[in-house]
Amino acid sequence: MFIEIYNFLRMEMNSSSILGYFLQAVPITIVVGIVYLILRLVFLKRKNRRIVWLSEIMRLLFVCYLTGLCSLVILPANFWLHVYDGIFFGWWEYMGTFFKFGEINLIPTIVKCLSGDYSLGSWVKEMIVGNIIMFIPFGFFLPFVVEKLNRKKALIISLVVPLVVESLQLFVGRSLDIDDLICNFLGIIIGFIIAGMIKKGIGTASKQKQ
Repeated sequence: MFIEIYNFLRMEMNSSSILGYFLQAVPITIVVGIVYLILRLVFLKRKNRRIVWLSEIMRLLFVCYLTGLCSLVILPANFWLHVYDGIFFGWWEYMGTFFKFGEINLIPTIVKCLSGDYSLGSWVKEMIVGNIIMFIPFGFFLPFVVEKLNRKKALIISLVVPLVVESLQLFVGRSLDIDDLICNFLGIIIGFIIAGMIKKGIGTASKQKQ
């Protein structure tokens, strides 16, 4: 039964679609989330700290998000698909080499579009979906999980995180791309602004009730 279910899901996971990559990351995200929740609750109980459920839920969601993000942008392409194939079918030989030097692209794609080497429409879709939207949750969760976060710290994090991600991709057969750096940075900033607006709105509503 499990093999049949996996075969059904595998067709989508192997399609190189956004949904396929998402499905690859779901199982490990759930596992990490459960482990984190157990360890976190044990830690709070031992320290005799009061559990603020809203804060803890945000932390849990952030951990799950980070797990999925790392699975999608840092690990080699189809890494978890190969792991699942190994577990269900014993196809471990298809794992391939984990560490493999990738490419470096320091020429913004907009320059290629202007020269006619790339379609602007496909580039915009790829950048917005794959690199901006994907990082918006990162910026959104920051004010809820990082204590005393100000704009300066948020800006530093927004610069450092994409640089670290792109640098790690370089060693797993992916590429260090200037477009990704810019779009990931924008995604984090947008998420941070959205969270700031929500927190400000909540604060204003609380004051009005008082």
